[in-house]
Amino acid sequence: MTQLPKCLLVDDSESMLHLLSMFMENIGFEPLMAHDGDEGIAMVRDRHPDLVVSDIHMPNRNGLLLLQDIRRLNPHLPVILITGYVSAKADLNSITEEPDAFMEKPFSLEQLKETVSRLQPGIERAWTVH
Repeated sequence: MTQLPKCLLVDDSESMLHLLSMFMENIGFEPLMAHDGDEGIAMVRDRHPDLVVSDIHMPNRNGLLLLQDIRRLNPHLPVILITGYVSAKADLNSITEEPDAFMEKPFSLEQLKETVSRLQPGIERAWTVH
């Protein structure tokens, strides 16, 4: 049996984690969940996800810091940052690393599916080139 690609979902909202988890499972991913950036970076180290979908505004380590730490661990790991704050786009200008995609809440599951499809080549090689 072929192993499903793993998607790490990082959000401090339990309802958002649940929704994203069900969706990612429906499109063929094994969902992994973390409630903040600290849990998220530990999961990247331990579980080697093939894709990360992270909120930006979270307690402890926010999504921007998580992105920087992920890039240091594996610069090839695709990262989608999501936020409900319009000001977060300006926050992206303050960091040197860029996410592979940025989505503003609310977004449709179809938009997320299109974004994941666009990142598929990177997902497939996330840890093979590392």
